[in-house]
Amino acid sequence: MGELVGVLVRGFIVLAGNVLTMIDTAEFFGARRRKARQKALARGEQVKIPCVLRDPDLTDGREQQGRLLLGDGRLRWLAPGRPPAAFEPGELTMQAVDEQAITFHAHRTELRLHPDEAPAVLRALGT
Repeated sequence: MGELVGVLVRGFIVLAGNVLTMIDTAEFFGARRRKARQKALARGEQVKIPCVLRDPDLTDGREQQGRLLLGDGRLRWLAPGRPPAAFEPGELTMQAVDEQAITFHAHRTELRLHPDEAPAVLRALGT
């Protein structure tokens, strides 16, 4: 009887482990954070949108993870270890889209962010 209970418990643990690996928890929690940022922006608060930027002036031409600060009428680039800088890329054109990221180009600038947050950034840029 004890062996049967042990086999059932081990089987349940393996099944639960397999189910948990199929759940995309990063996307689940990321969606909650994106919705919270959208609500804060709708209330007129400042929000920090995570993104990847490549710009000759702001990132020395290399891809760098950081955040765009929205909400006070100006768009600013925030990167670890650097002071906030105005982000004025000019006219952005969309280059690539998938479920995880949308890529925009403007001259020598490349901006990648989540598709759910692109409309807020485009509105802040006035495009």
